[in-house]
Amino acid sequence: MRAPRETLSLIGHAEAERLAGEALSGDRVPQAWLLTGPPGVGKATFAYRMARFLLTGAGSDAGPSLFGDAAPATGLGVDPDHPAVRQIVAGSHPDLLVIERAMDEKKDKLKAAISVDQVREIGQFLHLTASQGGWRIVIVDTADEMNTNAANALLKVLEEPPKRSMLLLVSNTPGRLLPTIRSRCRLLRFSPLADTEVRAVAAEGLGAGETLDPIAILLADGAPGRALALAEPETRAVLTDLLALLKQGARLDPLALHAFADKLGRAGADALYRSFLDLFDAWLMRIIRHTARTGSPPNDLPGEADAAQAAIAAAGSLDRLIEVWEKNGQLFRQTDGLNLDRKQAVLSALLPLTLRP
Repeated sequence: MRAPRETLSLIGHAEAERLAGEALSGDRVPQAWLLTGPPGVGKATFAYRMARFLLTGAGSDAGPSLFGDAAPATGLGVDPDHPAVRQIVAGSHPDLLVIERAMDEKKDKLKAAISVDQVREIGQFLHLTASQGGWRIVIVDTADEMNTNAANALLKVLEEPPKRSMLLLVSNTPGRLLPTIRSRCRLLRFSPLADTEVRAVAAEGLGAGETLDPIAILLADGAPGRALALAEPETRAVLTDLLALLKQGARLDPLALHAFADKLGRAGADALYRSFLDLFDAWLMRIIRHTARTGSPPNDLPGEADAAQAAIAAAGSLDRLIEVWEKNGQLFRQTDGLNLDRKQAVLSALLPLTLRP
């Protein structure tokens, strides 16, 4: 799968590109942006696109138009051979800082949150003079993963950002951010893509000869990142095992449930655990929407209808299943925030969908 910093093309999100292009070419460029939307929809890729646009000398510094006024950009595309583009792809551009969860070398997994020390690095970075006389840019991916101290430290940076500096905050759940952080950012929303667009984006991330099956497109729900994750056999296996467990309902084998949770909670399984969180959340919302709309659960995957019916029966009603979905979101956020046992979190999330009320 191609990393966001390596993706130079843009498919979909035309309105976001138009709004960003106008703002970045204007007289008063917003210095803080909040990019929001579902996981895997392309927010981080777009953040790098904005960074490339400015770091290659485009935007408000591009000079006057033929008639003397700065011409608004119609897009954010740049010359792929520009030296700044190559530096960004390599992760070596001196005027771009990327903040994301760091690796815990002792535990061989990503740390639970973005720390205050990482955010303090932002202030130091932005106060330096740009090496090429232009902008200093920071991408935080994702801002949702900051702990409380880190969020407060970021707020201080946002209150008085240095001139010619920009913060691009990527967020899956902006409601988790401090209202004062949100209020200081220019909001840019990203909606799910059409299936044809998801297929086109995913095609660029697949290897030669690889194709995306229709089920991956169906479950992607407009998010190319999710579609690409479902192209991974190990991720698809997690979904298959999840449905096989849930359709057993009250007859669920406890040993099979613990084996499933063990696989997701073990050391070194961070990527698989993250894929489970995304897929589990998306699948529950999928059966809630489909059942509410049609009166029956979806049946596009092997065993899906049985698993959905068992989950609804265990919850007691569709309304109660929505409550379970909301509580699971809180459970997994708390597990990350407090670095709790992931196996226990998986068990706690699945048990209410396998036991009769």
